Amino acid sequence: MKGRKPSLLIIFLTVFIDLIGFGIVLPLLPRYSELYGARGLMIGAIIASFSVMQFLLAPAWGRLSDRIGRRPVLLLSNAGSTLSYALFGWAVSGGWSPPVALGLILLSRIFAGACGANISVASAYIADITPPEKRSKGMALIGVAFGLGFILGPAIGGLSLKWLGLAAPGWVAAGLCGANFLLATVILAESRQAGSPRAPGRPGLDQWRRVLSRPHAGLLVKVYFLATFCFACFESTLPLLLASPAFHPDDFPEPKRLARALNEDASLLAAAVRAGLPEEIRSAWRDLDGLSETRVRRQLYRGLNAVLTKARLPEPEAAESAGAGAETKAGEAERRVDARRNRQLLEQAFPGLIRPQALWFHESQLGYLFAFCGLVAAFVQGAVGRLVKRMGEPRLIVGSLGLFAVSLLILPYVKTLALLLLALALISAGSGINRAPTLGLLSMLTPPEEQGATLGVAQSASTLGRILGPLMATGIYAWNPHWAYGLASFTALAAVLVAWRGLRDVPVSGAQKPAGAEAAG
Repeated sequence: MKGRKPSLLIIFLTVFIDLIGFGIVLPLLPRYSELYGARGLMIGAIIASFSVMQFLLAPAWGRLSDRIGRRPVLLLSNAGSTLSYALFGWAVSGGWSPPVALGLILLSRIFAGACGANISVASAYIADITPPEKRSKGMALIGVAFGLGFILGPAIGGLSLKWLGLAAPGWVAAGLCGANFLLATVILAESRQAGSPRAPGRPGLDQWRRVLSRPHAGLLVKVYFLATFCFACFESTLPLLLASPAFHPDDFPEPKRLARALNEDASLLAAAVRAGLPEEIRSAWRDLDGLSETRVRRQLYRGLNAVLTKARLPEPEAAESAGAGAETKAGEAERRVDARRNRQLLEQAFPGLIRPQALWFHESQLGYLFAFCGLVAAFVQGAVGRLVKRMGEPRLIVGSLGLFAVSLLILPYVKTLALLLLALALISAGSGINRAPTLGLLSMLTPPEEQGATLGVAQSASTLGRILGPLMATGIYAWNPHWAYGLASFTALAAVLVAWRGLRDVPVSGAQKPAGAEAAG
């Protein structure tokens, strides 16, 4: 690549296209996993696998880029992303049994995370070609790429799913990353020169102890971890909350009456439900009077959700005769429609005993909701500078976390589209505002010679939040969907209390301590 100079625009374009591919798949991953039989922790493990591999291998990619250059590592990463998304598309193309398809989805995410060197090596690339006084501005391009990627990616994913089918988002993401690889091969120049800064590695235990032992810096890292954890809980369960036809425990206001009706109803529908229930539930219902309402509600939650995805329930006679001769096409798409249809049949057959699902979105519509969240986050991030001047970082951190906590708590209870969009807007505003003042204040309270190590610890803490959040949220969601949001909300409230108590004595922006004051104290 002699004669071609490294460019911030080109590295921005490379990262941006890669993040569009990531944004295409991310909103669909929980539902796709559920469609192929994953439940609870398994869904969380599939989502978290990307961050686990990135946490383990990103430092190795950085060290490799120090030896062989940034360009070849970025090209390898783009090629790996292309293959991982192609594997994702292949997994859901049909022809596989659900366990095999699920295994291929998991493998695609593990491979994507293992090849996910773009962000860390792109940061090193920017450090190579920008002087220290302009480096923050250069690094901000990665934030811009994230924002745009998470607006366009979900929207493209939704459109491709709607018009081209279940496997299309994976293939479209693979096509974009493949084009990105070819483009980078032609226009991306090497940035690594003798004396260039080394790519950041994963902080060691000594760095963690040193950063966490400093009162304000350690507190901000903990707050950043908790905020990321909460957002990962939201991100990993929102597709299940809005696009899954599964029942929630509170969908059965009178559980014993419903169980008795299912036991005694002579219709073909009730008989099919009874046949689909686990044997231990059928046995327990022979003596309903001896069971508590809470236990029966749990049995209904578990049993009816199993029935939804087992088989096509028979329609009432009138509907069946009207649609005589209609056959269901084979394939995952039809099985997905059947689960929604099965729920609707049960709601109609047992009115008042099963609450109708107030909000339900097709998987193709999830992308638009995620794009809406991305737009709101991008809008409020543009106002962060003015908010910092007016409120100062400590109050802005506390306020954004409080907004995030309250909106998470109400999200699973909204029943109209308008209230849903309001809740999503508040969540996106809270999370979008929080990151910049948290990292900005952390940087201001850190001595210049420890900036890299401290921010490295903060980013590692954020990655751990992205690993633990999906695991805990999906595990709790399987037990009770509303509790998952309660966990995230109360965790955010805990972060509010920690930040409010620990940052009260930190001066606001414009009157803060000089860098290194905390360490000196």
